[in-house]
Amino acid sequence: MALHFSTDEYATRRARLSAAMKEQDIDAMFLFSPESHYWLTGFDTFGFCFFQCLIFTVDGEMALLTRSADLRQARHTSNIDTIVIWPDRANADPTRDLKDLADQFDLLGKKVGIEYNSHGLVASNGRKLDARFESYCDLIDGSGIVPKLRAVKSEEELLFVTKAGE
Repeated sequence: MALHFSTDEYATRRARLSAAMKEQDIDAMFLFSPESHYWLTGFDTFGFCFFQCLIFTVDGEMALLTRSADLRQARHTSNIDTIVIWPDRANADPTRDLKDLADQFDLLGKKVGIEYNSHGLVASNGRKLDARFESYCDLIDGSGIVPKLRAVKSEEELLFVTKAGE
């Protein structure tokens, strides 16, 4: 893996996100922002404008739903163990695959935060997602949760940026 930070750093980030979710009584997050993927897992993608969702539960479990074209990059640049591929073809609807994955995480009837404010979730897919999950779980806009956490830099991040600046 080509990770820029230590496993402890990523564990701390996951713990911070879990704590923020507990404060808002959120059971899981559907993360669509590439910045959130990178911050939480190291995943650095060229496919930022395509449907890629990282499910993260309050217990720290996670899985990435992505296209086959991004599989190698996800494996090489992240600490994500569970990577699920949605079939990228004409008339594909990745929200169907996301719901199947949500079933595996037992999210029926749960409160799920979504990063609506993201390049990774275009309006058409956002509408499909809302319709698909309408009676499945309680969807809330969680767009600001990870950016707020990312704004506070750890010592390891500051050291990394300082070294890069040199």
